[in-house]
Amino acid sequence: MVLLLAGCGGDSGEPRTEPAANLDCAYPLAWNGVQYEFGIEVPNDRRLGPVLGPGVVLGCGSDELGYYPDEDVEVRSVHEIDSDLAVAALLKDSTRSMIWVAPGYLIESRRHPLHEQLAPGWGSTDLRAKFTCKETLRTRGRSLTTPRPGQGLEVVAVNPAVEELLVAPGGNRSVAVDQKTELTGFDRNGVPYVSEGDEFVLAVSTCWNESDPTAGGPLLLAESVRKL
Repeated sequence: MVLLLAGCGGDSGEPRTEPAANLDCAYPLAWNGVQYEFGIEVPNDRRLGPVLGPGVVLGCGSDELGYYPDEDVEVRSVHEIDSDLAVAALLKDSTRSMIWVAPGYLIESRRHPLHEQLAPGWGSTDLRAKFTCKETLRTRGRSLTTPRPGQGLEVVAVNPAVEELLVAPGGNRSVAVDQKTELTGFDRNGVPYVSEGDEFVLAVSTCWNESDPTAGGPLLLAESVRKL
């Protein structure tokens, strides 16, 4: 059996690997030492800025369905958006450039310049309309990851009651954030940014989707997060 090797040719300087042997084709863009997440087509109200240099859109695939190799791209800035937050590139089979967004910067916040375009697609705008929220618990906590866009916070908590909910079946240590979450002390480039190891004080509500009787444990929704 012969597999198509990724990363043939190109001089982007980014690390190149075999395509991941799975069907989760997220197509991250590796540029400047960061893996930006595949986002959206450049909105009509956004213009592209100068060329920033070469990057690599990482491939994926499976033995059954074949492999998509890495693709070398020209990375460009997006007008009025810091390149630390988002960049653009045109794939060879596309007619319009796409925007990739950096991890850690919370698209759930209205301060993210692409909040209106990105948050609805990741379900981050109407959580309180879908859930009934009751008891609010407070705890110190620590972020276990730098969250991907729309991922929420992966948290270990000091308060045993919160920690129990985080590790319960279906909890996945996840605390959701939405546009009404009060975020204090996290700003980087004018946008709330959370990185692995950050410590904070959390106020979280326990929320239930009462229209889904098969739902497991509650959704933990952050009312406020204050960085220590």
